[in-house]
Amino acid sequence: MRLGIDVGRATTAAVLTDATGQVVGEALADSAPTTAVSLRRVLAGLGPLPGTVRAVAVVTDLARRPHVPRRVAVLRISPDSHPALGPFVGWPGPARKAVAGPFRTVAGGSSVTGRPLAALDRRAVADFAHGARLAGVTAFAVCAAGAPTTPGPELEAAGIIAEHVPDAALSLSHEIGSPGLRERENATVLNAALGGWADELARDSRRALRAAGIDAPLLFARDSGGLVSAGYFRRHPVIATSPATPCAARGAAVRTGNEHAVVVDASGGPVRCLTLVDGEPARHERPYPGALGVRVQLGAPDVTEVAAGAGADGTDAVLARLAERAPGAPVIHTGARADAAGHPEGRFDAARHAARADCRAEIEHIVSATGRAELDHLLDASRDHALSLAIAAGAAPATVRVRSLTHAPVAYLPAGVHRVTVQATGEPFTDVHA
Repeated sequence: MRLGIDVGRATTAAVLTDATGQVVGEALADSAPTTAVSLRRVLAGLGPLPGTVRAVAVVTDLARRPHVPRRVAVLRISPDSHPALGPFVGWPGPARKAVAGPFRTVAGGSSVTGRPLAALDRRAVADFAHGARLAGVTAFAVCAAGAPTTPGPELEAAGIIAEHVPDAALSLSHEIGSPGLRERENATVLNAALGGWADELARDSRRALRAAGIDAPLLFARDSGGLVSAGYFRRHPVIATSPATPCAARGAAVRTGNEHAVVVDASGGPVRCLTLVDGEPARHERPYPGALGVRVQLGAPDVTEVAAGAGADGTDAVLARLAERAPGAPVIHTGARADAAGHPEGRFDAARHAARADCRAEIEHIVSATGRAELDHLLDASRDHALSLAIAAGAAPATVRVRSLTHAPVAYLPAGVHRVTVQATGEPFTDVHA
C-alpha cells in the first residue's frame, strides 16, 4: 500500500491506496502549527491500517510550513560584472535581509559552449571560505559561468570550501537551475537558504510516521507534482516549495476525467488557478517569482494567485484569462471549493495524487556538438544522466524511463550548440527503508 498526505493550512488529508491504486482509506484532520502533530492527527484518523505501507508521499508548501531561512555565502565563478548584476540584486527586501551573507566573484568558469574563461582562483576561493566561516555562515551557494555545460569549476571550488569549512552545506548551481546565470544563481542561493526548512520537515514527518508504526520510504512532492525521496528533497528543497496546487490539480483531473481543464484550488488561504493540458499543469516559460519572491527559472507550473480581497470577481477575471489559453476547457474545482460545490472528495485530490504519483527528475543544459554523431552521443549521455537522477530521486531502477527529451539549436550561439531538456520517471522504490 502507498500513503499520500496533504498537509494544508487548515486541514490535513490522508489517502491510502492498494497495489492497484484503488483507495482503501481516507482521513481528514485539523492541521496543527507543526507538521509532526498534523501527521499524527490524520494518521490516528485512518485507524488500524489493513496492511503494510510501502511508501509515504507528503505534500506541503513553504508558505504552509514557514521557516526562518539560512544566511548564505555566495561564490560566483565568472569574469567581473557590473554591481547591478551582482548576487542578491533585485531580491525583495525581506528575503535579501534574511538570506544575504558574504559574497565574492572569483576568476574561472567557462562560456556557454564550454570554452574555459580562466583558471579557477583557488586561493581566492579558500580566502572566501575562511571569511564566511569566521562570519558564522556555513551554507554556501556556488555558481559558475557555463556550469550546466562544464561543472568542473564548481566541483573544484566545492572541494576547497569543504576543506576549510568541514560542516559546510553546499549547493552547486549545475545541479539545480537553468542555463541562465542570474536565475540559476538565485535558485542555488534559495536552495542553500531552505536547507533547514527541508531538514526540519523531513525529520518531523519521519518522527510522526515512526510513532504510528510506519517505517516506509518517505517522499515529498516536487513543484511539478512528481515525487522525490526525502534525501533528495533535503539536498534540493528549492524544487519542492509549492507543489500543493499542482498536485491538487492533477488529482482533480483524474477524479473528474478532465485532463484538459482550468483548475480552481481553494484549499484554504489564497485561491490559486492553473491550466492543465493532457493532465499536466502548464509551466512558466520565462523567469518568475519563486520561493521568497525571488526571480528563478525552474520550469515550475504557472499558478496564478487571486489577489487577497478580490473575491469572486477577482477569481472570475483570472479564470477568463486562463480560459483564453485553453479554449473550450471546463473549469473544475479542488479543495474547499469542490467541497462547497457538493464534491467533498475534492479535499483529498492532492493526497490522492501523491499516493499514486511517480518519482521524477528533470535536467536542462547546453551541449555543443560538431556533427550529428557527436550530438547523438551527447543526447544519449543526457538520457543516462536523467535516468540516474530519477533513481537518486527515489525511483526503483527497474521502472525508470525517459518520459520526454527535447533539444533545439540555440539561435544566438554558433552552429552545433543545443539546449537539451530531459524528464525521467519511475515508480517509487519501496523495498528498503529510505
